[in-house]
Amino acid sequence: MNQIESILPSYRPSVKLTSIKACLPEVVYTALQEGLVAFDRKIKGFANNDAILTAIESRSSAPIRMNRSFEEMESNIKGLFPIGEGAGYAGGIISSAIDGIKVAEIIATV
Repeated sequence: MNQIESILPSYRPSVKLTSIKACLPEVVYTALQEGLVAFDRKIKGFANNDAILTAIESRSSAPIRMNRSFEEMESNIKGLFPIGEGAGYAGGIISSAIDGIKVAEIIATV
């Protein structure tokens, strides 16, 4: 691996420098590579030769929505409040946080 010259990783707790090509299927690696080059045409310097891609984040979310009441945001199981992306009530980190805040406010008033 080449010496990193201008960019150092800031991710904590740590990183392991390696080729992303060794971690992904060829079709995914190729699509990612093409996407980064295309994005660099829109934002020059984005695909800098010294750039570091911090990866691979993995997660799973349910392709279903757990039922909950509209007002109380509680499921049919007393005390269970399905919230966020995994429960089907959000589409990302910000909307999940907002959903969690709404449910926390409801729980706090009980």
